[in-house]
Amino acid sequence: MRKRIFKGFAAVLLSSTLTVSTVFAVFADDVDKLKQQKQQTEQELGDLQNQWAYLLQQMDELELKMANKSDEIDAANIKLQEAEKVQASQYEDMKLRIKYMYEDQSVSLAEVFLTSSDMSTMLNKAAYVQEVYNYDRNKLDEMAQTANEIKELKENLENDKKELDEAQTQLTEKQALLYSTIQDTQAKADDVNSQLESAVQKAAEVAAKKAAEQAAAAAKANQAQQSNNNNATTTPAKGDSSVASGVVSLAYSLLGVPYVSGGSSPSGFDCSGFTSYLFRQYGITLSRSSSAQAYGGTAVNGLANAQPGDVICFPGHVGLYVGGGQMIHANVPGGSVRLVGVNSIGMSVIAIRRYW
Repeated sequence: MRKRIFKGFAAVLLSSTLTVSTVFAVFADDVDKLKQQKQQTEQELGDLQNQWAYLLQQMDELELKMANKSDEIDAANIKLQEAEKVQASQYEDMKLRIKYMYEDQSVSLAEVFLTSSDMSTMLNKAAYVQEVYNYDRNKLDEMAQTANEIKELKENLENDKKELDEAQTQLTEKQALLYSTIQDTQAKADDVNSQLESAVQKAAEVAAKKAAEQAAAAAKANQAQQSNNNNATTTPAKGDSSVASGVVSLAYSLLGVPYVSGGSSPSGFDCSGFTSYLFRQYGITLSRSSSAQAYGGTAVNGLANAQPGDVICFPGHVGLYVGGGQMIHANVPGGSVRLVGVNSIGMSVIAIRRYW
């Protein structure tokens, strides 16, 4: 009769353990999906922030170009004023010569021939008239060239300014669009973080509830076992630091071993298979379930009191603490055994257990 009672309680305990494992597996899937979404969103946000930094650099460069162009325009305006003064002076000189030559002292070629006493005088007068004409013609050409230079300079400055204004408008539009995109992506990232925190919290609450149920079932099973004169109990940690040191050294030697779902050998590990394998090499048996490992051995109060060789437990995940806020664990599918920071997992620590 006592054996049947004990078997019944054992069945209840096993069922509770399986239920906890199943619940953890479901929440672990949700957490993994949210972690992937978080990583993807953070990557998108990082890319956008890089684009933002590059855009700000472009705007700084454009601002510098516009400042330089403004200086060039100021200098060009001074040159324009000087050129206009030269043009006005040339025009006034031309009017003065026209006045004296053609109004007060006009001399025609016919008069040159008629008033010349000899051929030499005639040629000298004709040559003088031609020189004055050529001089005026050259001055007219210079005035035309100066006018064209002024016109081209103004057009070039206006075109340069127009291009810079267009570039500034485009960058401003890009800035507004990119800023809006960053805001939307940040909101998305905040939402994913909120969902992730909620999922982790919910998993922890379910874990605590199921752990209490499991503990109650275990207590009943233990009571039935004791009443049946079966005195098998959980052996508490003995504080053997040599075992802890050996387990940590072995864990370091297995870095890079690929993650294999259900694996518990150097050909491939999952998280609980990795920790159970480490301690098995030193004659210490750990449960093969990550959720059950969170309740074996001796409890350690907080990460500040953790020592190398302790098992760090998360909702649906475990790893081996190696000191300095770091642990070695079998990563996710597609990953491998890695050394990471305890706080980089993205989940809350629910227990720290000492088995050595």
